[in-house]
Amino acid sequence: MPNVFWYVGLAVVSVCLIGYTLWKTRDGRLLALHFCLAGLIDPLEYFVLILFSSYQYFPTAISDVWIDNIIGAFASNDLIIPAVAVAAAAFRLRLAWLLVLSVLFMGVEWLFLHLDLFGLFWWKTVYTGIGIFLFFLIGQYLWRTIQRGHASKPFLFFYTFFVYLFVYGTSHVIQGHFLDIHDLKVGWFPDPIRDQLAFGELIEVFASLITAAAFFMAPVAKLAMLACLVGFDVLLLLLDVITVDRRGEFAFFVLLQLVSFYAVHGIVKYGTRSNAS
Repeated sequence: MPNVFWYVGLAVVSVCLIGYTLWKTRDGRLLALHFCLAGLIDPLEYFVLILFSSYQYFPTAISDVWIDNIIGAFASNDLIIPAVAVAAAAFRLRLAWLLVLSVLFMGVEWLFLHLDLFGLFWWKTVYTGIGIFLFFLIGQYLWRTIQRGHASKPFLFFYTFFVYLFVYGTSHVIQGHFLDIHDLKVGWFPDPIRDQLAFGELIEVFASLITAAAFFMAPVAKLAMLACLVGFDVLLLLLDVITVDRRGEFAFFVLLQLVSFYAVHGIVKYGTRSNAS
């Protein structure tokens, strides 16, 4: 069986689990929780995968190691892990079940290692188990806070930041690596795709900070924050960090940030209400 089928299987299981959780709970706020949790994994993945190459995914969908890593990370960190964490929070699973699920994820990692679907360098499977268990606890804390109506300003800033990091980050990767809308060149790594991933993450973090801060602002102040974001993009274009073939591609790059800005504000407002109605 081709390696990519296993990763597609993870994606299918994830979508089914998300759908089942939403159907059973009738609570769309859980989808926003999924976005937040997926964004929460992103900074960790940036350090352990992109910067320090702790492991490697082998879906072998495309003959490029970093595109394979993008596909593998999406199936794992953006889909199956957050999907299970959301279900665990929604159905209020007890501590023992969280431990069982963490061990189960370690078992899946062990299986992927032995099937040559995944490879470790300095990372250890036990790190995965510990990290996922803590991740489940964070998911439960976030969901309890929302249900109890205790979403403070720091909580909302945190939530908005990570929802945007996932929503914009995913679309940014798609347009940069699969649609070839733009390139990022900073010269940190010999591999151009890894180089683009490394700096692209910093752009996403900067845009996420702007979006999270603007969540609490009046409409005019939000426009000022958007102007800062666009100004930063123009600066990168002038410095040849962002390169495009046509002006329309840069316009699309900027538009994607702006649409994500307002979309995420709407998602967070809905997703952090104290009740589902």
